[in-house]
Amino acid sequence: MNGLAERRGELADWSVVALCILAAFAVMRVMADLLAPMIAAVIFGSLLSRGVDRLHKIGLPPPVSAIGLVAITGLTLFIFIDSLLGPITDFVARAPEMLTNLGSALTPVARPFTSAQNGLRALLGGQNGGSMIVSSGLSALTSIFGGAPQAIAELGIFFVTLAFFVAGRQSLRRRMIMTWSDREQRFATLRIVNAVEDSLALYFGSAASIYASVASAVILIAWAAGLAKPVLWGVLTFFACFIPYLGPALVTLSLAAGGLAAHPEIGLGLAPAGGFLIVHLVSDNAIIPALLGHRLEINPFVVFLSIVFWGWMWGPIGALLATPILLIFDTIRQEFTAQETTLPP
Repeated sequence: MNGLAERRGELADWSVVALCILAAFAVMRVMADLLAPMIAAVIFGSLLSRGVDRLHKIGLPPPVSAIGLVAITGLTLFIFIDSLLGPITDFVARAPEMLTNLGSALTPVARPFTSAQNGLRALLGGQNGGSMIVSSGLSALTSIFGGAPQAIAELGIFFVTLAFFVAGRQSLRRRMIMTWSDREQRFATLRIVNAVEDSLALYFGSAASIYASVASAVILIAWAAGLAKPVLWGVLTFFACFIPYLGPALVTLSLAAGGLAAHPEIGLGLAPAGGFLIVHLVSDNAIIPALLGHRLEINPFVVFLSIVFWGWMWGPIGALLATPILLIFDTIRQEFTAQETTLPP
């Protein structure tokens, strides 16, 4: 009887833990507009804090250097967005023409599926497929611009959180460490915080350098293929590559659509996408392992699940933060494992 009661007690404890986890995920989903930019600010702030530490060594107070770095980041982002508005607007204005050219280029390939296409048109009430795609794209564009106030609010939350986090990072670290009364626990907390910051700095620094090279290659590919706005293709590639699997797939499909819209021949139309795939495979399978080795190695299936989960939780920002969040948890796990193996028996 005592054993049965103990098992029931353990089951009840695990049930409470599971309910707390589900409740936490539900709160995170509901508060996505608030939590996503704040988490992004904390992750990005851990990188800016390295610059604050270096400026502090030369005599600049941390609050001043933090405000300066955040202001420079905001100004850079504003200039970057402003410089892209023109190419994006022009690209959207040319979308109907590109879709028409794309339909003409795919006509020989789609000829065997004419009967299915006719059936689909009949099902849709005779609406033209191209116009349907254009109208869907315009409605999506309208919804994006309709959410501009929300995006501005999230940017405001991001920059305010970033400024306070970077300015008060040292105080926050000190409070986290001094929370523990035991000396060993304090050192363990310090090791975990340093390991997380080092992992994030290594990941973002290496990834930014590699993806900038990939983006430069895509700019050359787009220019050689005669695609409009080659720089825009490079910028899209740089940011999309930070989302493993889904980002490169998006770039590949976009380059294929742009290439087919610009060139009637299938071979020439798919050449930009093929060139990007070659560059991406070389960077992912040769350059990144050579630079990082096994220091940041995570199971690809776990990475994919993390992208799907956080993308579902927080949308595009969640998909972008999925790998850093997974890296943080994996670093903490490794530190706990290392501490357990070094403890005396």
